[in-house]
Amino acid sequence: MTASSPLSIDIRGLLGAEELLALLELPPVKRRRLLNNVSKRVRSLSRGRVRNHTNIDGTPFAPRKDPAKSKKKMESGLAKLLDVVKLTDQEAELGWRNRLTRYVAAQQNNGGSERVTAHQMRELSKVPPGTAATEKQAKRLRQLNYRIRLPGKKKPSKPSVSWIQQNLEYTKAGLLIRVLDTEHKASTGKQAWDIQLPARQFLGASPSETSQLVNLVLRQTITSPR
Repeated sequence: MTASSPLSIDIRGLLGAEELLALLELPPVKRRRLLNNVSKRVRSLSRGRVRNHTNIDGTPFAPRKDPAKSKKKMESGLAKLLDVVKLTDQEAELGWRNRLTRYVAAQQNNGGSERVTAHQMRELSKVPPGTAATEKQAKRLRQLNYRIRLPGKKKPSKPSVSWIQQNLEYTKAGLLIRVLDTEHKASTGKQAWDIQLPARQFLGASPSETSQLVNLVLRQTITSPR
């Protein structure tokens, strides 16, 4: 399982023969309800791991490099946006609706090294107005010397906090901060750099957790009057 695409939940392999027959006998509307409930419970487990800073296997998240940020919840923005993105009477998918958010989630969940170029950063800066970076993100971008070419200006300049909030969305602002923070510590004039991220595997559930959830929700669905 990876976070680069939504988490697909196929419960058929987690049931015994008797439970599988019971599942197959359910009408489509109840199978859909079952998958939706299981997905939402897996989402709750994933959010709980983010709150507790623990991986699926119970080990703690890799610590941040910056001790000043150690008390702040990691991945909390991603956890809030986690949702059921696809639901039928055959399968459910848990993930993120926004493509860039899925990309960031994959980097955080799986870890690894990502090479980012100055051209990619310029492309990320081309965002539609009316989106919502936070005030904190906007101030951090200004601290990192984030610059754009504003209308009427001949040279790139620092946008105001209000401009950033109105023109950058939350996930793009977060990615810009991460990259600019890395660039800020490197030599000037660099056109490409590597971002090293440890794996913090919060998405999903262990096989035993998923099996318990499926069997519990299956019993509840079978006995439900509607």
